[in-house]
Amino acid sequence: MKKKILKTKKIIIYALIAPIMIIITIFGYSLRKEKNKNFYLPLGSVGLYLILDKEFNRRFYRKNTLKKVKFFKNNK
Repeated sequence: MKKKILKTKKIIIYALIAPIMIIITIFGYSLRKEKNKNFYLPLGSVGLYLILDKEFNRRFYRKNTLKKVKFFKNNK
C-alpha cells in the first residue's frame, strides 16, 4: 500500500513539473532583460517535450490496448 502511495505522489509531481516549467519560461522571457531571455528557452522546450511525450505515449498505449481487445474479441 505504501509503494502505491509513493508512486501516486511521483506521478502527481511529474504531472506538475512540465506546466511549471512552461510558466517559468513565459514569466522569465517576458520579464527579463534582452540578453538573459535565451536562458529560458531550453526550459520551455523541455516542458513542452514532457507534455507531448506523455500525450503521445498515452495515445500509443491506448491504440495498442484497443488492438488487443479487438483481436481477442474477434477470436472468440
